[in-house]
Amino acid sequence: MRVTVIGCGDAFGSGGRFNTASLVEIEDPQEGRTVCLLDCGATTMTALSAINIDPDQIDLIMLTHLHGDHFGGIPFLLLDAQWVRKRTRSLRIIGPPGTIERLSTTIEALFAGATMETPWSFAWSVEEMAPGTQREAQGFTIRTVEVVHPCGAPATAVRLEGGGKIFVHSGDTEWTEVLPEIANGADLLFLECFAIEETPPHLNYNRLLARRGDFNAKRVVLTHMGPTMLAHHDKVDRTLFDLAEDGMVIDV
Repeated sequence: MRVTVIGCGDAFGSGGRFNTASLVEIEDPQEGRTVCLLDCGATTMTALSAINIDPDQIDLIMLTHLHGDHFGGIPFLLLDAQWVRKRTRSLRIIGPPGTIERLSTTIEALFAGATMETPWSFAWSVEEMAPGTQREAQGFTIRTVEVVHPCGAPATAVRLEGGGKIFVHSGDTEWTEVLPEIANGADLLFLECFAIEETPPHLNYNRLLARRGDFNAKRVVLTHMGPTMLAHHDKVDRTLFDLAEDGMVIDV
C-alpha cells in the first residue's frame, strides 16, 4: 500500500496547505492496481496538478463526511474527467448517508445543468454507506464508524484494508472512544489535529498526546492542522507522532 498526501490542510488553507485528500494505492490479486481517493476537498484538483498526479487513475472516491473541504472537489474532478481528460473508465463514489443529495445539490450550484445535460463519456455512481457497516469495493475492504462532527449528515472515520495493509483516517471529529477501536492494528493511522488545546468539534494535540497509548497502530500521522498547531508544531513529540505534509508519500 502507498499513501500519498494530496492535501493535509484545514478548511481554510492555513499555512498554504490544500484541503483534505489522500491517495491510497494497492495491488490486489484479483483487481490488480487499484487507487482510492479518500476525501476530495475543494482544492484537490489543484493539489493533484501540483504534484503531477493524473486523476484519471482514481477508481474509487471514499468520503469521510460532507464538509466542503472533504468533498467539494468532486464536481471539478467529474467535469475535468469529462471535458479535459475524456475519461472512459468508470468511477465509484461512496460516502455517508446524505451524500447523493448533497453532491447533486453541490454540482448544480457550481455548474448548473451539469448533472442532466452533460453527455457523460464514462459511468459514475454514488453510493451511501451507513456508519458501522462494511463493504468490498475495488479490492478494498471498507469499514466506517460514526464520529462527532456536525455537518448535516453522519461524519465517519474510515478503515481501508487492501494489499495486506490497513490504513485508517479519523476524518474530522472531537474525541470519541470509537477511534482506538477502528484504528486497532492499523499499519498507518491519520488523526486530524486541528488545534493544540480543546477546540470542538475537532481533535487537539493535548488530548491525543494523553491518549496516544490507547492506539494500537504502527505509525500515527497528525493532519488537518490549523493555525495553533502549525505555529507550535515544534511541541509535537516526534517519537509518538509524525506530521503530514502536502505531497508526502508513505509506503506501508
